[in-house]
Amino acid sequence: MQTIIPGEAEEKRNAIEAIVEQVKAGDIQAYKSIIIHFERQMYAYCLYILKDHAETEDAVQEIFIRAYEHLYQYSRQVSFSAWLYKMAYHHLMNVKKKKSRWLRLVEHVKEQQPVQQFSQQESVVHELLTHLSTEERHILLLKAVEQYTFEEISEIMGVKSATIRKKYERLRRKLLESNSLIGGVAHGKVAASNGVR
Repeated sequence: MQTIIPGEAEEKRNAIEAIVEQVKAGDIQAYKSIIIHFERQMYAYCLYILKDHAETEDAVQEIFIRAYEHLYQYSRQVSFSAWLYKMAYHHLMNVKKKKSRWLRLVEHVKEQQPVQQFSQQESVVHELLTHLSTEERHILLLKAVEQYTFEEISEIMGVKSATIRKKYERLRRKLLESNSLIGGVAHGKVAASNGVR
């Protein structure tokens, strides 16, 4: 994870908010900057939930289209990033509901294909994530990777902040137990991600 310089996050957030206002004012081309800024992290988020590259590409495209279509509903009560993740969360839940049988088939086909090479740490993280439910993956990625607060995750997922906090603590214990079975390589990474904000 990259180090955040004090004030840098606020500066980036303000820059995104300015671009959002440009798009709302009719500058359609400015939306490309939003896509470029969030595309990579949105792709990673969707991939961990859907576990299929083709489905992920479709989902990311659909999320950005829906975000554009509903941009007029966005207000600065939450960060644009949190608003976008909330839209992604709901879209992914719908995809999972509608295509659960299809995803099982895709997963089976994927298992038959050659395994992509990952670094040792990526392999451990991938192994840990395969044992998590969809909700647990959302919570973990939003907290440990995207570093949202419990309040922001609560807003994104539509669940009380205290409930998210409890689920995250249970999830951490589950990961630590699973990690000790896998070999402990990522123990420091998982334990280090428990900073409560």
